[in-house]
Amino acid sequence: MYSAKPITSKTFPVLESVIFERGIKKKDIAEKLNISIKALSNKIAGKNAFTWDEICTMQKYFFPDISKERLLQRNKPA
Repeated sequence: MYSAKPITSKTFPVLESVIFERGIKKKDIAEKLNISIKALSNKIAGKNAFTWDEICTMQKYFFPDISKERLLQRNKPA
């Protein structure tokens, strides 16, 4: 089946990158958001939307030094 975007593309590459660079476990973020790891992965991949409360909680507890806007950028800055 044809897919409009490559499987390897990430909808939120900055968020994905910062999670990896800081060694944060997706399990920990998912637990804090009261969702499954699969649900979190689907949200990062753009298959499901983050709620505003999830965005605020994630930023407050894991990325207080990064703005919500930057975390959710669609294109990773050069």
